[in-house]
Amino acid sequence: MNRRILFFLTVWFAFNGCMIQAQSDTIFNQTDSKGLKQGYWKKCYPNGNLMYKGYFRNGKPDGELRRYYESGALKVVMVFTGTSDSCRSVLYYENGKFAARGNYIGTVKDSTWEYFSFYDQAVKSRETYRSGKKNGFSFHYFPDGTASERTEWKDDRKNGSWERYYANKSVMIKGFYRDDTLNGPFYVFAENGALSVQGSFLNNLRNDRWVFYKEDGSVDIDLTYINGKPSGEEEMTEKQKEILRLIDENQGKYAEPDESDFLQKGDQ
Repeated sequence: MNRRILFFLTVWFAFNGCMIQAQSDTIFNQTDSKGLKQGYWKKCYPNGNLMYKGYFRNGKPDGELRRYYESGALKVVMVFTGTSDSCRSVLYYENGKFAARGNYIGTVKDSTWEYFSFYDQAVKSRETYRSGKKNGFSFHYFPDGTASERTEWKDDRKNGSWERYYANKSVMIKGFYRDDTLNGPFYVFAENGALSVQGSFLNNLRNDRWVFYKEDGSVDIDLTYINGKPSGEEEMTEKQKEILRLIDENQGKYAEPDESDFLQKGDQ
């Protein structure tokens, strides 16, 4: 008797489970008389895996919207608040680890965004947006959480101070940006805080007087640059030339984070 009951229950759940799923599917992807999305919506990839699933009210997402990689792994969870255009988003790498988190207003970033390392999940960068444009200070971090770089932004362009740091938190490089180009005083420091190089930039080119210092603080070599071209360069040692190469390499060393690998526009 028990086996017979178990058999019928199994058949009932198998049949009715499919019916329930079929019935629930009919509530997806509905529009009203104005063509606006209403209720639950979902879309699948050609391989049948879910692309996204969420609830819409009057054509706008409401509540939680989830997007997936084509493999089926979760890509991003976006939580919308009522009729507001703002949402809190958490992005994931395809292996399930955190990739980034922050706010959107409409389709543009707002407030603070954090990006996480694929390897150890440490915060690798943090930046602040206002109405889709980067404003204030952005930071990059060493794996232990101490800052490795700080850059000041205004309306999506580098404007203000820029500093690179050693792992011991002392300043390595200090410069200033104006409209995305290095302009003004420029300094390089040794790890113990001693000044190594002092100069200035004009539109990303070394300009005017550049002084290299010895470890005891005395002047080692004094050069004059005009539009990036030095006089007396033949007097420079290989060590000093290497310092200049490192300065050039450190400009824009870090690629700015971009969530485009996680969110694809037009996939709703």
